[in-house]
Amino acid sequence: YRLNDGVKEFHLVAEEIEHEFAPGTKIKAWGYNGSTPGPTIEAIEGDRVRILFTNRLPEHTTIHWHGILLPCGMDGVGGLTQPHIQPGETWAYEFTLRQHGTHMYHPHGDEMVQLASGMMGLFIIHPKDPAAERVDRDFALLLHNWAVHPGTYRPDPSIMTDFNLWTFNSKVFPAIDPMVIRKGQRVRIRIANLSMHEHPMHLHGYQFQVTGSDGGRWQRSAWRPEVTELVGVGQTRDIEFTADVPGDWAFHCHKAHHTMNAMGHGIPNPLGVS
Repeated sequence: YRLNDGVKEFHLVAEEIEHEFAPGTKIKAWGYNGSTPGPTIEAIEGDRVRILFTNRLPEHTTIHWHGILLPCGMDGVGGLTQPHIQPGETWAYEFTLRQHGTHMYHPHGDEMVQLASGMMGLFIIHPKDPAAERVDRDFALLLHNWAVHPGTYRPDPSIMTDFNLWTFNSKVFPAIDPMVIRKGQRVRIRIANLSMHEHPMHLHGYQFQVTGSDGGRWQRSAWRPEVTELVGVGQTRDIEFTADVPGDWAFHCHKAHHTMNAMGHGIPNPLGVS
């Protein structure tokens, strides 16, 4: 951002991009500032922010600030709280941040097509007063699903449940960035879900505390120990732990088909056949 008369000013551009899920697997996607997900917007509770948003897509769009408390006219629902932003137009969103927590942004205009094509991002609001428990490593993962049929180059927005690619920050294994932590560090993993399925997120080797959501960081008395946390559609969850056991530990959705990714569907079952 740049500071403009006390306002933190960000710029987002919606545009078509070429995206690579993993080496050799490329599609034409839609995103922000050249990527999917778009850049993570970070600010502090109490900040005044302005997001100058330019539409370079071939159709209208908007941005909805998911879970953020703001005036109705800034909510980004095309045809309801504002006119649709047409191709070539720029729209200014401006509001004061009255909360903290892990939040998201995404279109609310032709959202079935635009979300399926990769338009999404994270909006993280840090608390004005730092928490007593210092966090040394703070990771953020945005979960999504895609339907990319064999031999095609663009996601299919008509698919409702039968997806074949499940991504962390729009990447599939082995292209997902590892979360590298030094022994003894306190870790937060922010998990946001803009897919069409809920995901039981499981961490190997550790028991973590669920400490927050898009409702902000929870009071200490509300924290609960888990090894698997269900993140519903449109929800975020923050988990925290101290990295006191060295090793290479897996972190994944516990729905096996989501872990496997591009599996075949409707094919003969060869189990038990010689």
